[in-house]
Amino acid sequence: MTHATATSKKQKARQDQARVIDRKAADAIEVMPERRDLHFDTPDDRIKDWHGLGPNFTQFMNTLSIFFPAGERMFIDAVRAYRDEIPDPDLKKAATAFIGQEAMHSREHIEYNKAMADAGLPAEELDRFVWSLLDFIKEKLPRQVSLNATIALEHFTALMGESLLANPEVFDGSQEDYRRMWMWHALEETEHKAVAFDVWEKTVGRGPLAYAHRIVGLGAATAIFWPLVIAFYAQMCAADEGCRKAGWRGHLTVLNTLLGKPGVFRKQIPAWLDYFKYSFHPWQHNNAHRLEMIDELVAEADAAYANSTKH
Repeated sequence: MTHATATSKKQKARQDQARVIDRKAADAIEVMPERRDLHFDTPDDRIKDWHGLGPNFTQFMNTLSIFFPAGERMFIDAVRAYRDEIPDPDLKKAATAFIGQEAMHSREHIEYNKAMADAGLPAEELDRFVWSLLDFIKEKLPRQVSLNATIALEHFTALMGESLLANPEVFDGSQEDYRRMWMWHALEETEHKAVAFDVWEKTVGRGPLAYAHRIVGLGAATAIFWPLVIAFYAQMCAADEGCRKAGWRGHLTVLNTLLGKPGVFRKQIPAWLDYFKYSFHPWQHNNAHRLEMIDELVAEADAAYANSTKH
């Protein structure tokens, strides 16, 4: 990819932001997810410094990866538990594709997280904690709680995905295979962002009680997930010499990128709040145009992996 092409794509991403549409228009959007069996040639020796913004932002992204194997498994089980009750055959097909996509995400992040552990980062211990927490939710609480947690966390992943897709310059200077992996994940989170939510509405309902449960679910997910991200990030940085050398400046880079300028997460706060609207639907944040880039990214990933030593 030439510099001019890359610059043009970044400008287009910034200009072509997600449009906010009404519920009727959102219900009319039809996006069928597709399971893609992709592999990525992420170099293990770059696991601590693959991101162009430095070791701290690398560890922030690495921290997010820790949550995916257990999280994706909960999402799969939650949707599968309701799949036979879905009355719409197209939604049932989408649910099957959702399960397939999440299985691929989990597989790739398991390998990614193993590279962290092999490099001396506390990924295994933190991963075990996430598994124990989510296993408790799945095994001890009603199945509706797992689906509620899934649609709340899918809202997070969709917003985080849009943060990356709308601000591709955040990956400037990053190792290319890691960049491709995160962009692939962001694109597929966008592609299936409404599937679990639609399963919720078709099986649990859209009435006042379902709405109350839904907003309580997002509140609980927010109160649990983000403090864990901060705590895990702190442990990852403490174990990384590069972060220790960067000191407070490294943390400031992360904070500024997320909440200051460009503020990739700050920009998503209004969209996060929209979840609390009674009429909310994920496709009211219409960013389906992002999916136009997925075929090119898949071709790039396949070509890179064909020349890889990982298989």
